[in-house]
Amino acid sequence: MKIKLSVIIPVYKAKNTLPRAINSINNQNIKINTFKVEVLIIVDDGKNYKEIIPKIKKGITIKIIKTNGIKTGPGNARNFGIEKAKGEFIGYLDADDEWSENYLSKMLELVKKNGIAFAPTRVYDENNILIKHFEGKRQGYLDLKDIGDIPCSFHPFIIKNKQKKFEEIRSQDVYNTACILNEHNTKISMINGAYYKLNLQKKSVTKEDGFAHKINLAYIKYQIKSLKNKNLKIARVFAIRRINNIKYIQWKINNNNKSFYEYINEKEIK
Repeated sequence: MKIKLSVIIPVYKAKNTLPRAINSINNQNIKINTFKVEVLIIVDDGKNYKEIIPKIKKGITIKIIKTNGIKTGPGNARNFGIEKAKGEFIGYLDADDEWSENYLSKMLELVKKNGIAFAPTRVYDENNILIKHFEGKRQGYLDLKDIGDIPCSFHPFIIKNKQKKFEEIRSQDVYNTACILNEHNTKISMINGAYYKLNLQKKSVTKEDGFAHKINLAYIKYQIKSLKNKNLKIARVFAIRRINNIKYIQWKINNNNKSFYEYINEKEIK
């Protein structure tokens, strides 16, 4: 059978969460009997993950691939996956996140139709409590303007020959999405009835000291690159994200143990 979808999962110190991520693919509400799904585990910490891979149902294959170093970053890991992928379409999942049970069927249906598909993102805390649901402001679509206003990542399904290399600095997934939207008239259809589940951990990167400052530096680089390439709409997106990030830095002074997504939720409640 032909490989229809390659799912790329960058892995770094993820032995506690990777089985859950893979099982969310395993538990999709879809019969895989006319095509194959390959899951590419892109290992970026040099560890052996073979022993913790759960039993995979028919139609899904697992490939474990090591990057060219240690802690080279999720952008480099995703690029390794893109090079090795054999599927007609490429999808993404982080090693500590999950797909809702209808995600695969909904995303495949839309990507087959349009060549690109996005889903809403739901953020959950370490106790599996929903913090926030994010989707495009225009129902049924994700717009380039949303990437400036909405402070999360949206992971695409995309036809392989349309996927470009990821940058190798922070927030490369956000920049990738902005570029995809910019190249397709800024607006792309979004599924309903399923979502990407972003799981915050007790030691979430968004809680780390200096996180917001490092993100700001990445935003500056994307803003400068976009201006040089005369992609003014993308430059504006990252200017807006920088403004929102500065507001978070100011809030963080009195809320040291809280994450960026908790800040967003608290701000909207007020």
